Amino acid sequence: MPTVLIPLLIAADQISKLLALRFLDPIPDRLLPGIYLTLVQNTGVAFGLFKGKTVLLGAFSVLVGFALLVYLARSRLSPLVAFSLSLITAGALGNAIDRLGRGWVVDFLDIGPGLWPVFNIADSLVVIGVVLILLPLGRKRP
Repeated sequence: MPTVLIPLLIAADQISKLLALRFLDPIPDRLLPGIYLTLVQNTGVAFGLFKGKTVLLGAFSVLVGFALLVYLARSRLSPLVAFSLSLITAGALGNAIDRLGRGWVVDFLDIGPGLWPVFNIADSLVVIGVVLILLPLGRKRP
């Protein structure tokens, strides 16, 4: 059951953020070619949207996360859809913890300073979950 993954993914996200807070700073530190670790305090969402709307974004993330938990518990879904929604749920709740607990989201994964917004594991979970849900839509049916 994919919902068992949700608390594990949230824990991984939160542990990674605690490590980022402990060991990183706002100066990009090269991890691998093209991948940097850069501590960012994000008060908005991707691309700098909705900066300073922390409580609103936190409440929205909690609402989405809990709605998805209820939907996952009550619906008979294919394994791929259940897995995908579990990733999205964990991501939404992981960032909600930051927004409501710290007043900002800890971002630290950087694929090249200035090329893309700095992100975190929760963000990655949401993106991967959405891509997995959308993949079947791109297949041509015979």
